[in-house]
Amino acid sequence: MAHLISLVVPVFNEEAIILDNLAAILRAASGDWYELELIAVDDGSRDRSTQQIEKAAAIDSRIRCVSFTRNFGKEAAIHAGLANAKGDAVVVLDGDLQHPPELIPQMADYWRKGLFVVEAVKADRGNERMHDGLFAYAFYALFRRFAGLDLRGHSDFKLLDREVVDTYLAFPERQRFFRGIIGWAGYPSAQIPFTVAERAGGATSWSKLKLLRYAINNITSFSSLPLKLVSLLGIGTLAFGGVIGILSLARKFEGKAIDGFTTVNLLVIIIGGAILISLGIIGHYVARLYDEVKGRPAYLIKPSKKNET
Repeated sequence: MAHLISLVVPVFNEEAIILDNLAAILRAASGDWYELELIAVDDGSRDRSTQQIEKAAAIDSRIRCVSFTRNFGKEAAIHAGLANAKGDAVVVLDGDLQHPPELIPQMADYWRKGLFVVEAVKADRGNERMHDGLFAYAFYALFRRFAGLDLRGHSDFKLLDREVVDTYLAFPERQRFFRGIIGWAGYPSAQIPFTVAERAGGATSWSKLKLLRYAINNITSFSSLPLKLVSLLGIGTLAFGGVIGILSLARKFEGKAIDGFTTVNLLVIIIGGAILISLGIIGHYVARLYDEVKGRPAYLIKPSKKNET
């Protein structure tokens, strides 16, 4: 009996390209010893992406559409795709063809040899703008420093064994970082290098603000080090204030007292800034705890149309 490999493709505002791209993915991913299904997850697109996916499903029965009620984010789309996948193994990849689907048969061969995870790693980031590359470098450097995981070059383009998928789905946390969790799990894996291809039409929906928020959330979801830095910041501020105090007393005894207004202003600025930064870091973690405690679902799937009576 042939194995079934599921392809999970998150989609957001890709009306112009998704119909052709889904067909291209299935053509490139086909193999002799396994069958395919493709779950396209529409992450609350504001265009007609859902209709285009449904059109593709009408043409090819291997395609299924999962549509969100609103935009919940790519991590939620990956989660929903994995939850709906029926395959013995699951491949996650983007729908814009920047993750070359031609690698999927090779990834499947590695899996057939007994590996639980096969990761496609960026050997060349393609025609990426310099500031985007610097942002990615800074994020991975901070993530390696704070979380102790080296994800340089990693992407969401991965093949997961069914056991890995079930383990991922069993995690109770609501806010997830797919790459980080798979790297943290440490299953036997192989890496395949690839060059990021040109985006097949359209423009990315990731703004700099979204990327920054995504980076902060991912780092803090894997590390409590920023909270520990609050203590160091307090110690540093106290030490600096102590030095200022000693210098002020010394100058006072010498009859050359430091201007009190300047000294007070300096201390207020330093201490006030340290307190506000500390409260911001603590507030971020409290907000994450608040989101987890509420226990709301990570996504909601759009219901099927009711039959008219």
